[in-house]
Amino acid sequence: MTSLIVSGIFSALPTEVFANQISSIHTVGNVFDTSNATSAASINKTIVLNAAEVGEDETAEEGEDETAEEGEDETAEEGEDEKAEGSAGEMYRWVDSTGAENPDLNIISNTEYTIKIDNPTDEEHELIIDSESAGNTSAIAESGDIEPGKNVEFKFKAEQVGELGYHCKYHPEMMNGTINVS
Repeated sequence: MTSLIVSGIFSALPTEVFANQISSIHTVGNVFDTSNATSAASINKTIVLNAAEVGEDETAEEGEDETAEEGEDETAEEGEDEKAEGSAGEMYRWVDSTGAENPDLNIISNTEYTIKIDNPTDEEHELIIDSESAGNTSAIAESGDIEPGKNVEFKFKAEQVGELGYHCKYHPEMMNGTINVS
């Protein structure tokens, strides 16, 4: 769904109608709808796909409540347990330059793209691009480990038209998406 404001009138249009019928748009503000986000590589063939943590505030509140109720000797042990549980409960996503979470990426076959990834989280991540053929999934490109607070850049080219997947080696269930190759 895309929002359009013309002369003070607000209208919500399906993305397909909006994209196919409007030829010139002037951006007044940012509107984000990440429910079915699609991201295309920029003209300079660069894809920005960063690691992001979501739901961090809930975990911190749980840890604070738990240590406030426990005695001093038990606090360290409970705090450590709570921190370990909190880490398991943290959620991560790949986020593009518009803020879309785990966006579909649209690229052109036989074109080399630079993928830039920043990792501001406290966890290690690794972007893996994979292909599925005859029921077998195989990695066709990898970013290498991206340590907390670091960034990486690598080149990638898809040689065939079709659909590829991408995911984090360490968080594959929550950090994943689709690459459409045309």
